[in-house]
Amino acid sequence: MPLAGLNLAAGPMPIEPPFSKADPWTPAAAGPAADPAAAHLYLHVPYCAAKCPYCDFNSVAGREDEHVAYVAALLTEIRRLPVGPYRTVFIGGGTPTMLGPALLARLLAGLCDHIRLTDDAEFTCEANPGSADAAAFAVLSEHGVNRISLGVQSTHDHHLRFLGRVHDAAQAEVAIGLARERFARVSADLIFGLPGQTTAEIDADLDLYRRHGLAHASLYHLAIEPGTEFHARRARGELAEIHPGQSHALFAHVADGLGALGLIPYETSNFSKPGEESRHNLAYWHQRDYAAAGAGAVSTLAGVRLTREKHAGRYIAAINAGQDAGWKSETLTPADRLAEAWMLGLRLAAGVPREHLAALGDDEARWLPRAYVLAREGLLELTATHVRLTAQGRPVQDEVTVHLMPD
Repeated sequence: MPLAGLNLAAGPMPIEPPFSKADPWTPAAAGPAADPAAAHLYLHVPYCAAKCPYCDFNSVAGREDEHVAYVAALLTEIRRLPVGPYRTVFIGGGTPTMLGPALLARLLAGLCDHIRLTDDAEFTCEANPGSADAAAFAVLSEHGVNRISLGVQSTHDHHLRFLGRVHDAAQAEVAIGLARERFARVSADLIFGLPGQTTAEIDADLDLYRRHGLAHASLYHLAIEPGTEFHARRARGELAEIHPGQSHALFAHVADGLGALGLIPYETSNFSKPGEESRHNLAYWHQRDYAAAGAGAVSTLAGVRLTREKHAGRYIAAINAGQDAGWKSETLTPADRLAEAWMLGLRLAAGVPREHLAALGDDEARWLPRAYVLAREGLLELTATHVRLTAQGRPVQDEVTVHLMPD
């Protein structure tokens, strides 16, 4: 349905469309709201075994001779942070397990010496099957990590080779098995929308969650981002993205497949069984404050967003010189907060709270007529408390969001 054809100037329509029982995107799927009083912490480890051709994250391949100095600098920055207590901690990358068990233990011990966690804290670490082994998982478990997020991406070796992954499908199976022995909460990432990928292959990918009893899944459509190898390949005519119609069909197929396993979508790319949502990521989507440390890490505290120096070597030098390693600092304006409320809130199954929009100064008289038109087209649902996308609206999320945001 082309949004450009809608008459967004149409007057209000006095409806409150009910949630469909057949629609998996229900408020119950939204998971717990982030605790506004709780603290959240993100730590970044930028090192990987190889730079994947689709990846635009702040990560670099190798540099093993820099790892010790980086951990020392990261611990120095961590000691400058508030003690907490923190309700969620997330160590991401890059590949944190690339540090190896001894250095990973040094990082976690130093972190645990400084911060305090709430009794029910969620402590997540990312890992890749190529560098995650029993020793690494033992170190993580012994230092309080209670949730693992594994970058599996595919269960098919030819797709893994295309994605530039350093592991194969067999290694992924072993890594998940080892993680499940240590951690009750294990999530696996998969990528769909790959050239030549079939629904039968996706079904085989999704069966991974059934075989291992996983209660959380992050499913991402392949995106070709500027600055990546895939972006350069596309510019040379060597790579083409799949047709949008096929993308929408695959998205629906993924949602249906996970739904059959009891994993409900609570956010655009994230599915879980009830109670297994990522509380750390929910804090982002609910616009909560969060602290951060590490090269390229971003924190948002008291309306100030600080992005740290992305280059690991320069980050180490800045921290060792007593600086904050800040690369960019911005004070969020009311307009910034409102724009993010729409962009982040519509990613959630429950949608954007109308009360939150009003608190940010967005009068219903501005956006409600537009919302009614989108509701008529089956893309949006309104309740007394929220504005949310339907399953039909989810594939055109970006377009719907732009139409609802202030001009």
